[in-house]
Amino acid sequence: MNRSRILFHMMKADFLERTRRYSFLITVLASVFIVYKFIPSSSDSYLSLSIDDVRGMYDSAWVGSAVAVLASMLLSLPAFYLVKDAVERDTRTGVGQILASTPMTRLLYTVGKMWSSFVLLLTIVSVLIVSALAMQLLRGEVRSVNALELLLPFLYAAVPTMALVAALAILFESVPLLRKGLGNFVYFMVWIGLLRMSTSATRPLADMMGISPVLNDMSAEANAVAGKAGSEAHVFGFTPVKNELVTYDWQGVDWTFAMFAERYIWLLVAIGIAALASLFFHRFDEAKYAPKRSRGRSKKRAKRLQAEREELALQAKTTGESGMRIKLTPYAGGTASGRKLFRTFAMELRLMLKGLRVWWYGIALLFIVLGVSLPYEAVVEIIVPLTFVWPALIWSVMGTGEAQHRTQQLIFTAANPIRNQFLALALAGIVVSFLCGFGALVHFLFVGAWDNALALLAGELFIPGLALALGIWSGSAKLFQVVYLLIWYVGPLNKLSGLDFLGTTRQALDQGMAWYVLAAAVVLFAVAAAGRLRQFRGSR
Repeated sequence: MNRSRILFHMMKADFLERTRRYSFLITVLASVFIVYKFIPSSSDSYLSLSIDDVRGMYDSAWVGSAVAVLASMLLSLPAFYLVKDAVERDTRTGVGQILASTPMTRLLYTVGKMWSSFVLLLTIVSVLIVSALAMQLLRGEVRSVNALELLLPFLYAAVPTMALVAALAILFESVPLLRKGLGNFVYFMVWIGLLRMSTSATRPLADMMGISPVLNDMSAEANAVAGKAGSEAHVFGFTPVKNELVTYDWQGVDWTFAMFAERYIWLLVAIGIAALASLFFHRFDEAKYAPKRSRGRSKKRAKRLQAEREELALQAKTTGESGMRIKLTPYAGGTASGRKLFRTFAMELRLMLKGLRVWWYGIALLFIVLGVSLPYEAVVEIIVPLTFVWPALIWSVMGTGEAQHRTQQLIFTAANPIRNQFLALALAGIVVSFLCGFGALVHFLFVGAWDNALALLAGELFIPGLALALGIWSGSAKLFQVVYLLIWYVGPLNKLSGLDFLGTTRQALDQGMAWYVLAAAVVLFAVAAAGRLRQFRGSR
């Protein structure tokens, strides 16, 4: 079988397997829902690219460009997490070991995975194109459809962006340091940087998302209609509105072949990134690419196991097989319930903090010290948001261990698994949250900022509740990492009061957001408990 056939069949199998997942269906439905929010109704707000209540008419050019910008900007975030599991899945299912025994090269594997992920993302983009067409017809402002004006913005903006996302996903999976949770955080920060750079780019090579030609042209005409010709006001973001906006007939971007030629350089860059990933790809030999420290531990563990085997063999020779006795430790059924809970809590906390380096604790301690010593304004606006993103990877694994390590039968056959293990896990997450925010909490209590203290306590309960609920129901740390980062970035970091679960804005404090956050935390813990009970019943 030649390489092209191997590549095709690998892409086909990978694509078919991924389209059968719930995560793919959820991503498609969420994308369609966001597009649906462009359609106004008399009872609800809708989303629109606008400046000072001025927007384009819902014709093919405006609808196609607006939805293409939406796809390139917003879909590029969840799309990365959707496809960033190709290598991990092959490793987990044992397919990787089979592939490693074939003549398939590392380059062919990484490029093939990049293309299969790319085709998967193009499927979602195709659904968005159909949704854009439906939106134009349902809105009914302009009934005539121009297929070319509807399609070209997607080909310019969304297609190369999806190729880059697919390539970055396989690169992050191949680089050991970026393979797991840290890579998810790094990509989120990269996405924010690229989004900001693309909105202000003046050249195609500086616009990774391909949105600047559309946004610049829309902004210029919208400013002219609003009487602000020459203004630097930018059409950016999707602003909810409840009233009809002033409309103008936007003719769309004057697309040229040169524009597409420059833009599709990013497609070649994506292939280059996938080729670069092959240099880091371990070819399913985890031991070879493990850190030296881990390899040292593995060798010591192997030597210890070998010594134990030799000792058992020596006992068998000296005492005889009949002379060997197996002693089982009886189940301590009479142990006090509180003592059991404390032991389980100590083990869960130890598992959460396992593997953290000294420098991690040093930075966490620095946040505590700064929370106590810096001025009130600096603590509220800077220290509190940064403090509660630092332990995010610790919270993200809450409730996922049983699914990841396949220990459901072991955990759920223990005595009182819901009361003991679940409660201990929740307490461990809360303790981590309270320890990290201890400095800021002491500061607020010392200066008498009781509303800030209440908001901080509510947030410290909300975070582990969110982590536990998402972890138990999804079985993966990835969902919490994405959801929490979005809420944290929009709320505490960018001061949107409606999502400010840590009380970093005066508006959130005046609105009593702390009580809503506290109620949300209670609901999340209840949802997590229901999920754990479901898992327990399913294991019986």
